[in-house]
Amino acid sequence: MNIVFLAAGRGSRLSELTIDTHKSLLPVAGKPALQHILDVAVASNPRDIVVVTGYKNADIETFIRATYGDAIRTVLNDRYASDTNILSTDVGVDALHHPEDGYQIVETDIVMQAAGWQRIFRGERSASEWSTRGTYGPDLTGGALKSDANGQVQGIVYAPHYDPQYHGWSKLLGTLYVGKNEVEADRRIRKQAISRTIAQYYMTPWVENLAALPCRELDLSAFFAASYNDVGAYQNATHTFEKMAAAHGSVR
Repeated sequence: MNIVFLAAGRGSRLSELTIDTHKSLLPVAGKPALQHILDVAVASNPRDIVVVTGYKNADIETFIRATYGDAIRTVLNDRYASDTNILSTDVGVDALHHPEDGYQIVETDIVMQAAGWQRIFRGERSASEWSTRGTYGPDLTGGALKSDANGQVQGIVYAPHYDPQYHGWSKLLGTLYVGKNEVEADRRIRKQAISRTIAQYYMTPWVENLAALPCRELDLSAFFAASYNDVGAYQNATHTFEKMAAAHGSVR
């Protein structure tokens, strides 16, 4: 499969930690957070891996070259300061050798046990998938979706301030697989959205054009996973992950 990792953002809400270190390189259980993800990705024998860099790009590129050699390519989003992540997504997809075969998009501020990543990186498939874990509520807001009994997505929203009408919807985790059937529409609609503004998330075209971008829910509730956008979330995620690693020798 093709995989695009988004690692361009500054991580402003983590500024006390990211002034010297990119947030994807912050330590988790003895190694950079990004390494936990890339180790599983490389082991899945993907066709192509691209990491999109921006803020502290040299640090990420040096780490990748030293750790993975030529197995992973990097590409620079030089407009990262104005971008939310829709442009990084487009830059990464455009850099793939064969994007027409489908691609996995992964945000890199996620801590998850290896078995969860293995579920995500399980290979090419025709249907598009949004991964989820947990439910939308007062303490867990942001992107969410509603799916039917067969897992077909019926609605996607971005609601960063709690909105009770979405209470109980599945919480988006931060990964999207674009299947072969949706590649053309995904790329076309995203470029149209970018022509208006890059200050938006890559999920926006799906929120606004779900009829043209059918997709399924990939429920990862069976696995430990947490994203971190601020210091408290990072500390909680890493503390839990490290406790699990200490108890089991590794987090598989």
